[in-house]
Amino acid sequence: MAGHLFNMAKAMAKKAVTSMGFQENIKLQTPDLGITLNVTGLASKHWINFDSDGNAINSKNAHITLDEKVLLDANYPVRNARKEVALRNHKVSVVDSSGVVKLYVIIEVFPSETFGLIACVLGDFE
Repeated sequence: MAGHLFNMAKAMAKKAVTSMGFQENIKLQTPDLGITLNVTGLASKHWINFDSDGNAINSKNAHITLDEKVLLDANYPVRNARKEVALRNHKVSVVDSSGVVKLYVIIEVFPSETFGLIACVLGDFE
């Protein structure tokens, strides 16, 4: 049984992702474009990464963080038959700070089964 403090932290983390003022509107689509869902979540894109020697390099890093329960409540397909998060190749649309709609594809997923959040690394949609 989870403790009271843990349940408070979990609720706060989910609220931070979906409705605490830092959220962005995110459009998700299944790889076959058969299902579309508009949600809120965290979205970030920046142009600094680090190489294997720890040196800063100029390369795009885009990612989103979503609340899995929001997706499940909307009947959006999140997990495969093995009950693993399977969002790779789903399409993502996010409006950037200049108002331009950016299109991405999910290339990696990092689910937190402790908090019920899913961080997704995004690649360019071609």
